[in-house]
Amino acid sequence: MSAFDPHAEQQPETIGRALRRRPLARKKLSDMVEEELEQMIRRREFAEGEQLPSERELMSFFNVGRPSVREALAALKRKGLVQINNGERARVSRPSADTIINGLSGMAKDFLSRPGGIAHFEQLRLFFESSLVRHAAEHATDAQVERLATALELNSQSLDDNASFIRSDVEFHRVLAEIPGNPIFLTIHVALLDWLIAARPTVPEQELHEHNNVSYQQHIAIVDAIRRRDPDAAERALNTHLNSVFATWHAFEQSKKKRK
Repeated sequence: MSAFDPHAEQQPETIGRALRRRPLARKKLSDMVEEELEQMIRRREFAEGEQLPSERELMSFFNVGRPSVREALAALKRKGLVQINNGERARVSRPSADTIINGLSGMAKDFLSRPGGIAHFEQLRLFFESSLVRHAAEHATDAQVERLATALELNSQSLDDNASFIRSDVEFHRVLAEIPGNPIFLTIHVALLDWLIAARPTVPEQELHEHNNVSYQQHIAIVDAIRRRDPDAAERALNTHLNSVFATWHAFEQSKKKRK
């Protein structure tokens, strides 16, 4: 027989060594309660909107203590399967796009804080919004284009107030994300902007005045291309805009590091 035979029966001492290296993990009581309740919810033994039994009833049913029940319910809440309000029994719900994104929020913020993290997220935003503007140029209704025009007007009214301009800027891009009518697109887009804005350096307002004017002019170019139903021009305008935004914030960040 060869030195290694995958079909050879393991000797008892070999099995023993392997088990010592890989001890079996014991499940916590709360994990078992969580799994059983999740299966009951997915089997629709508890309907959406229905309240679960009280903590005391769950303790008795599963023969566990209150901490195990509370940990299980907290885990189900993170999965979007229950809602918990103070003083009320947990109520069955269904996960939404927000549930998915909220679960990723902590990891996203950690990634953004790493070297190159913001650049990678800016690239993700560029890929995502390039598709959004092409879709808008090809499929946006007249009413949706008018909503973009309204957002553009808000841009022009807030050029001298940085906080207001940021809000109107976010609203402009939010309207773009709404055009496909896909709630997941909108949720992802809102989260992307929230994460990026929080990760960007703080910049004195007087230094942002020129940046706001440039962004506004670039928004005009995007809307004009969408009005003309020209997806290639809309994508070029969007790429110019987001690359300009990233370059501006990157320059502020480098300047801030040099001053330290």
